[in-house]
Amino acid sequence: MSLIYQEERLYRILEYLEGHEAMTVNEICAIFGVSRDTARRDVVKLAERGAVIRTHGGIALPKFDKKIQEYAARQRNEPQEKLRIGEYAATLVEEDEILFLDVSTTVQCLIPRLRAAGLTVVTHSLDNAWLLMEEEAIQTYLLGGLLHPKLRHMTGYGTLKKLEDYRFTKAFLGAAGITGEGIYYYDEDDIYFKQELVRRAEQVIVLADHTKFDQYSLFRALELPAIDIIITDQPVSRKMQKALDDAAVELVIASG
Repeated sequence: MSLIYQEERLYRILEYLEGHEAMTVNEICAIFGVSRDTARRDVVKLAERGAVIRTHGGIALPKFDKKIQEYAARQRNEPQEKLRIGEYAATLVEEDEILFLDVSTTVQCLIPRLRAAGLTVVTHSLDNAWLLMEEEAIQTYLLGGLLHPKLRHMTGYGTLKKLEDYRFTKAFLGAAGITGEGIYYYDEDDIYFKQELVRRAEQVIVLADHTKFDQYSLFRALELPAIDIIITDQPVSRKMQKALDDAAVELVIASG
């Protein structure tokens, strides 16, 4: 039983939020050694004072809630091409699968359309995790590591090491560029992360709109034979199609 008075506990919760911006009811219970009923009373008290915003499963600072609202609005306004890609990708998911979802706005369009039962999803994206919190039937794991503040995902040795604990039925990846030489990304860390990821996935599916084809980025992480399926919104060039055929990559056009 916690020996900390409620007012002191509320102060400590706010201190925690200053460093983490969000906190679940389970985290309140674990950190302060209180019951779920006590944790919920703390949540209600802080929300009544306007110090926090209630979220699905916990609380967040008001400034963080604004970020979430802005992000949700961006999701609703994604181009139709990306929404169609995400919708088609969701039809490939079967019951009881273990999925990995990459950092990608196109991959994020898949999340609200996941309807198969018994899904487990692993991600290193903060935005993916927040969207998945709304899907109560999906068991979600967020990989730990160093937070990349600009791209809002976990990175570094800790994230890469944690991949060793998993085996995925499907991995859904984004791309910064796709050429006949392979799949490109912006960050050097993506080279090692993506290569380890595909080794641990039975099927690798890239979601990329037409603007990503015949485009290079800084780092090539994967060669085309590492990919099973690419889902896009428009036909690709003849040169690109030949490279995909030679690599035995299935190209799916998710048209309207």
